[in-house]
Amino acid sequence: MRRLFAEWEKQDGVILALPHKDSDWASYFEEALSTYRDIAKEIAKREKLVLICENANDAKKFLDLESSHIIYLESKTNDTWCRDYAPIFIEEDGRLLALNYNFNGWGLKFASNFDNLINYELQKSGLFGVEFEQKGIVLEGGSIDCNGNGEILTNTLCLLEKNRNPHMSRNALDSMLKSDFGAKKIHWLNHGYLRGDDTDSHIDTLARFIDTTTIIYQKCYDKNDEHYEELNKLEDELKELKNIDGEPFKLIPLPLPSPIYYDNERLPASYVNFLFVNGAILLPIYGDSCDKEVVEILRNHVKNREIVPIDCSVLVRQHGSLHCISMQIPH
Repeated sequence: MRRLFAEWEKQDGVILALPHKDSDWASYFEEALSTYRDIAKEIAKREKLVLICENANDAKKFLDLESSHIIYLESKTNDTWCRDYAPIFIEEDGRLLALNYNFNGWGLKFASNFDNLINYELQKSGLFGVEFEQKGIVLEGGSIDCNGNGEILTNTLCLLEKNRNPHMSRNALDSMLKSDFGAKKIHWLNHGYLRGDDTDSHIDTLARFIDTTTIIYQKCYDKNDEHYEELNKLEDELKELKNIDGEPFKLIPLPLPSPIYYDNERLPASYVNFLFVNGAILLPIYGDSCDKEVVEILRNHVKNREIVPIDCSVLVRQHGSLHCISMQIPH
């Protein structure tokens, strides 16, 4: 019997992949590393951190973190978004299993030749001591979210995008998700997007489970904002969802940050892109007037965890945020 973990369950660690100077981070490389240092420090306080980097000695100098919890793995990468190419861990008959899906740069938008090989490097390293299972389709970790009770949230805008798995229908993908993850119900959403998001509406920027019956989601209150209509349609869809017991989910809206621009381009800033770690939630903030409000909302609804805000204004310049750069390793 298979089961996909909820992200708030106990973790052994988190995987991050460091930016490098040959990537799109080059023009603000040191600034990006400073943010990674802040994130790595918070993770290493609480659990193991597996850091994928091109040169371990350089990475140690850059981060300047003294922690026995940090493991460095040298490997080439195209970019840092390991949520979408790192293994997805499941439980099968009481043991941990790593599923290795194909990654094709979010539907052939970007080069992915190195990123798509990361899981082979992780498998060879033996770091996890688990079996890896190769899967034959494209699936990105940011495109699904699970409540640990057999229910998965996803979005047709991503999973049915023509350059991922054009040979597969929604019904076929639904059956695959149920088989691979032991899911009982797949909640398909059809709306929601953020300007500048290259992933075709990954669910981890739009709506997330925070417990088995509660979904936190990104809401737009400004009628003049281009996201207002689509995010309100997303909200309407969420209100219609029923869990496996036929009950509606409890819904908690988070305000959308005010528009953030870089090089005259609007960036896909989202508060929903937070990361659960042991005892805490690492929350991306953006120097926005809504930052403090969102911290308080999470404190009120996730009372058993410390809420740790981390400025991710640099990360979002490359069109992702804190959850996008990470992958948890369940216990």
